[in-house]
Amino acid sequence: MATRTRQRAGEASSERGERARRAILDAALPAFVRDGYAAASLNQIIAASGLTKGGFYFHFPSKQALALAVVADHQQRWISRVDDEISQYDKAVDRLFAAPRLIARYARQGDGPAALNKLVEELARDPELRDEVCGTIRVWIDTVTEHFAAAQAEGAVRADLAPAMLAQVAVGGFIGAQTISEQLRDGRFLDRIEALIQVVQLATQKGTGHELRRDHRGQPGRRSIDRDAPGA
Repeated sequence: MATRTRQRAGEASSERGERARRAILDAALPAFVRDGYAAASLNQIIAASGLTKGGFYFHFPSKQALALAVVADHQQRWISRVDDEISQYDKAVDRLFAAPRLIARYARQGDGPAALNKLVEELARDPELRDEVCGTIRVWIDTVTEHFAAAQAEGAVRADLAPAMLAQVAVGGFIGAQTISEQLRDGRFLDRIEALIQVVQLATQKGTGHELRRDHRGQPGRRSIDRDAPGA
């Protein structure tokens, strides 16, 4: 009896601690998105969380520790959200191209992988933190690599292309489209993402005449010509 009572008390304490930690992270995210690291007010974040300073420092020893936790938490949550939403598609190739459309919609709402760019850029100036805070884009690339590999296994993507390189090109194109749209402020971000998707689809789909021939050493040779194309 006493053992069960202590166990329930421990579980309740753990739940309260997790709720408090979540309250701090939820209060910190919009502050870091808006202000970046240096300009974000820790006192305002603590006040918004509803905790005391003592309660805050029980969970996070410093503002830097909080910022790193926000980056990691945000990364995990948006990737999980995207994975959950694209899981409705049976084919890997459909999931592959549904993901950037979904991320683009999140980005327009101020969410997604680019939401914390200001914070990440500031933290990455510290060489000791660079690898940790830049892990977001690595995870993004790794996730897209898995999608390309799965689509390749289905036969929907050319087998002569490396999934990891395709992922780097796709993620780089997404970031570039977002940067251009932010600079031009023309409201055409979603149009650019659709154009990027079309380009990647044309470059990677099988049977379009874009496959590379291999020379006698197995190295990429000249581009092949579609047998059904005029003059072939």
